[in-house]
Amino acid sequence: MTMMLVFLMATGQRFLGPPVKAPGAEADKPVLNPGDDAPLFAGVLHDPAEAGMQRVDVASLVGADADADQRKKAVLISFFATWCKPCKKEMPLLEQLYEDYQSKGLQIISVAIDKDEATWPEIGELVKKNHITYPIVKDRYNLIARQYLGDKAALPSVFILDKDGKVVLVKQGYTDDAAEFLKAEVEKALQ
Repeated sequence: MTMMLVFLMATGQRFLGPPVKAPGAEADKPVLNPGDDAPLFAGVLHDPAEAGMQRVDVASLVGADADADQRKKAVLISFFATWCKPCKKEMPLLEQLYEDYQSKGLQIISVAIDKDEATWPEIGELVKKNHITYPIVKDRYNLIARQYLGDKAALPSVFILDKDGKVVLVKQGYTDDAAEFLKAEVEKALQ
């Protein structure tokens, strides 16, 4: 062991951990694809007062066991973090979609993957600034995110589930403006 360290020090090579993907490198393959059963989850909210509920349970909204009075035609799930500028930029668009299509059977849920509790007040500020009324789920340990995104979170990411709990849209780590595709995808999912 000592001989190996001496060799590495002499050659200038050091182990700094696993390789990190360079910006713009090809993203990991999606965990979920259209047609897959969506992982159903429940969670406590960052914005219970604004959303009008303490927690959300996707199983009560879509799938075979959905509650008749809560059943939705489509659920849009958006993953975000306070450090993701495109995610924050898209919040007003998501709120507008929610206002426009909630009565037609759309539920929007954001999943905040911020691990550091110190960033949570910023989520509250974003809720107020953007007048958000859709639920924002706390996913501090990324348990929900791993089911949808895998081990590496590609943000922004959005998924649409149909009334049966099947994935109908997967967009991960996209660079195009969500306004260009989300409205059309929501309308298609609500048919």
